[in-house]
Amino acid sequence: MQHSYRKLLCVMLALCLLCMTGCLRREEDTGAGYHFTCTLSGNPDCLDPQFTDDPNAAAVLDSMYEGLMRIDAGGSIVCGEAESYTVSDDGLQYMFNLRDDCFWFNASSDADRPERVTARDYVCAFRRLLDPATRSPYAEEFLCLKNAIEIHLGKNDVQTLGVSAPDATTVLFELAKPEPEFLSLLTQPCAAPCNEDFFLSTDGRYGLDVDTILCNGPFYPSKWNYDQYSGGNFITMHKNPVFYNAEQICPSSLQFTIMHNAAEAKQDFADGNTDVVMSDTDPKDLIRSKDCTVQSVCSVTYGLVFNPDNLLLKNEDLRKALAYGIDRTALEPMLSNDLDIAYGLIPPGITMLGRSYREMYADEQLSVPYDSAKAREHFVLAAGALPLNEMNTIQIMMPSTILDTDALLAMCQEWQDLFGYYIGIETVSPEEFDQRMAEGNYSMALLGIKPERNSCYAAIDAFRTAPLGLEEGTLDGLMQPLSVSMSPTEALDAYAAAEQLILDTNSFIPLFYKNLYLVHTATNTDIRFDPFTGSVCFRDAKHFA
Repeated sequence: MQHSYRKLLCVMLALCLLCMTGCLRREEDTGAGYHFTCTLSGNPDCLDPQFTDDPNAAAVLDSMYEGLMRIDAGGSIVCGEAESYTVSDDGLQYMFNLRDDCFWFNASSDADRPERVTARDYVCAFRRLLDPATRSPYAEEFLCLKNAIEIHLGKNDVQTLGVSAPDATTVLFELAKPEPEFLSLLTQPCAAPCNEDFFLSTDGRYGLDVDTILCNGPFYPSKWNYDQYSGGNFITMHKNPVFYNAEQICPSSLQFTIMHNAAEAKQDFADGNTDVVMSDTDPKDLIRSKDCTVQSVCSVTYGLVFNPDNLLLKNEDLRKALAYGIDRTALEPMLSNDLDIAYGLIPPGITMLGRSYREMYADEQLSVPYDSAKAREHFVLAAGALPLNEMNTIQIMMPSTILDTDALLAMCQEWQDLFGYYIGIETVSPEEFDQRMAEGNYSMALLGIKPERNSCYAAIDAFRTAPLGLEEGTLDGLMQPLSVSMSPTEALDAYAAAEQLILDTNSFIPLFYKNLYLVHTATNTDIRFDPFTGSVCFRDAKHFA
């Protein structure tokens, strides 16, 4: 009997331990409550969402602010601080009803007495956005608003902007023309609200330190330490206790470690000091010694551009000869996983209806095909008008972030075989590349063009405003056909037509689509990033030891 009792006691004890282990495992398996670290390549210039376009700031702002609309984990546009919205039949009025549980918070706030976000805060934000005194880089994206163009040009008072607050919980947008992507525009940090009283109280220092920041998003900054002459710089953020969805926010806190450049940021991750890093080059060296998850999005289009002041390269026949002399099929096997061959302008990372635009409209039919006979034909035409003895002085300037030089060397060799002249390659740092492009100190350049957001419209607009050396007015009216409501089939054809119009100028010859990367340790999941804006979303991030 005593032996049986001991056996029963052991079984009961084992069952208790099993139950306790199961409870602990279930709690641990939620992945919540972790302190995530992310490394930045530099200090954000400020954290004013209506003003800054610094990519390091973008990585932080997504955690601090919430607009009327947001992008969910599946990539869909859903309500953020808006509880609901309606759109007029003519597409000229958008009415948003605010949630009743949205509040402002910062390190000095009293969580027991938070100040509510009101419709007036959105009016203030958009007036700041369009006020020419703000010099917002996002103003042009909202010129669809009523009177926005006149205000931005300084011809109308900002009070006349088509954004109003009929009451404390209703925001009304009036548009001058329909904008099919208006809801998408509202998901950007620049469309976050701004508390006017707090903004005025900062005396021009809004967004420059934790005391001049007021948040309405899932996290708030508690400390921002930066000294350009030393290390140990960081921004620490904690979960916002008054955020309307606080119980669904998985991390307890975040820390953005601030380095001095991209190389230092990558090394910090390689050394195991941080959970997350973004990279504009293939991160294979970062993950060689650790188990990592790599998210890659083909989001930049690289192509050849020509100095408009170069006597040879402004000749259209010479540019056509070069275009016809590019055998992309032969170059493709030489590329690493970092690049894909490009025939069009809109990169594969741009989505429409939840799918890659490039999957829906293949780009092979857009670009000039390889044709050695036509290449020589146009070269002969160019030779009749140009001093071709200067051809050997031409070089392709390219940024050092492009590592696949074999394909470019093969392209130059093909040109030499076709035309008898060799065009060299000059690799420079990204900083020197940008400076020389601005100064016009180049003959040819391999230029990367990245849309400001995940949108076909933004992708085409990026080329419209890029330094392509076109005569003024060449692309006038390009965006107008794209700004009306269309069916998906009509939209595909319209964007392809816009691509073709730019390609036909031969001012940009597409070569590669390039990846941008988010890398994090494999013990972490559900971290999202937007390669176009540079934002990183941690609200669903989980850690499993």
